[in-house]
Amino acid sequence: MTSPATPKGKKTRERLIAASGAVFARKGCAASGVADICAAAGLAVGGFYRYFASKEEIITALAEELRRELVKAVSELPSESAAEKEAAAAAGAFFSVVSSRLDAFRTLREAEAGDEALGRAFYGPVADAFAARLARYTEPRKASAHAWALLGTLYFYAVKYLVWEKGGVPAGAAGAAAALCAEGISPRPFPRRRPAQAGTSAARPAPGDTGGLMLAAAEEVFGRCGYNGARVSEIAKKAGFAAGTFYLFFSSKEEALEKVVTRMRDCLVTKAALYSAGAGSRLETEAMAFRALFDFIREHPYGYRIMREAEFTDQKLADAYYGYILRNYSAQLKKAARPGEFTLSDHALLALALMGMGHMLGMKRVLWGGFRGMDEEELLKTIFEGIKK
Repeated sequence: MTSPATPKGKKTRERLIAASGAVFARKGCAASGVADICAAAGLAVGGFYRYFASKEEIITALAEELRRELVKAVSELPSESAAEKEAAAAAGAFFSVVSSRLDAFRTLREAEAGDEALGRAFYGPVADAFAARLARYTEPRKASAHAWALLGTLYFYAVKYLVWEKGGVPAGAAGAAAALCAEGISPRPFPRRRPAQAGTSAARPAPGDTGGLMLAAAEEVFGRCGYNGARVSEIAKKAGFAAGTFYLFFSSKEEALEKVVTRMRDCLVTKAALYSAGAGSRLETEAMAFRALFDFIREHPYGYRIMREAEFTDQKLADAYYGYILRNYSAQLKKAARPGEFTLSDHALLALALMGMGHMLGMKRVLWGGFRGMDEEELLKTIFEGIKK
């Protein structure tokens, strides 16, 4: 809709946006209605439609405001003398804005699960703002790759410490993200070893495997329709059975989602182990893990949406997926990494950063058109080795 012409109208619109963020953060986007937003803003419901056509439109406005603030904060930073200082300043600006607009950040995360265009419109310009600062130190296409990796690191740090733990970002997080961006994941050369065994994690269950067929159907229907839009009858039909058959394997739709999440987690972990079999170092293992993740995303294109919706349906599911992987990841790095093998010695921050990089790079590379003129090998080499002058 068009912007209000009067100062009073602009203030009312801003009040609605601010109120919507608080409502969405408290109740969730799916459970919130226009009446909730108007009650929080102190306005009659009819007044809402003078400024917004729908709840979805105000969600978009909230995301756009957050994106503009992030881009402005990063773009207006003074120039620094080195790539690591540029990245650290950008990281600090990111954390500052997200901390002050946490309701909007939480809303964006929930809404983008069902609206890919919203996510692309948000993350693309923010990554471009990072890339513009890093382009002084490397060629543009590599600056873009570093920017998306940096964004992934900062995103996962913000989600864990600000959203899940409801605390503050650790003092060393900005510096850790900047070091990984400028110095790379490791000071050692990128391992060019290919996966030991590449295999699919999305094989169609055998015709007689009713439970497997039902689980595969649930993954597709949840991914295509979202949790709230998915119907038990559609899941059963997709699997090739009557609706009642669903309840032979799941007591409810909630249990089906839980089992889908667990299956996806186990498939990813198994795939990473398969790809890295026989790796000569932990560094090689991490390189193979990125390749495994990219292939996993290709095989499970609805994975991002399912995991995001699962988190907002039941926080325990987020821990069962991300928490489980993070705890094991951090423990394995602590146990297997050799001194000096990785840029960061803090294994918890390193594990979280690697997960964030994989998340954002996978989304950009596999689902959103990739990095122009950069194949997987060069992308990973760029991220692992950092910005080289």
